[in-house]
Amino acid sequence: MSAGIAPEGLRVAVDGLCEDIRGALAAWVPGMLGVHLHRSVSGPAEVARLVGAVADAAEVTVLPGDGAIARAELHEAAARALAAAGERPGADVRAELAAVRVGCRRAAVALGLRVPVTF
Repeated sequence: MSAGIAPEGLRVAVDGLCEDIRGALAAWVPGMLGVHLHRSVSGPAEVARLVGAVADAAEVTVLPGDGAIARAELHEAAARALAAAGERPGADVRAELAAVRVGCRRAAVALGLRVPVTF
């Protein structure tokens, strides 16, 4: 657990990151890859399954823009999501999920999609 963050605060932060990832993918994945996204996700394990399914769908879909980079970003994001879900010793779940979110955004940019800047 991170110093200075209570267990409840950490769970809320993780859940927020998970929902951010789902929301970002929901903006473009159904129309481009035909992958149905549930209304919400509950934790890193569901995010790992979701990002893995998106990466698999990208492998069998003709993609606009730089499809090779998008596929690579999605596969890397899926691996990071699995690391977050596995809660291996020393893994920072929030950091892994933040990397997943960034990878999904980079995949969207590689496909030529507009991605809003967030701070």
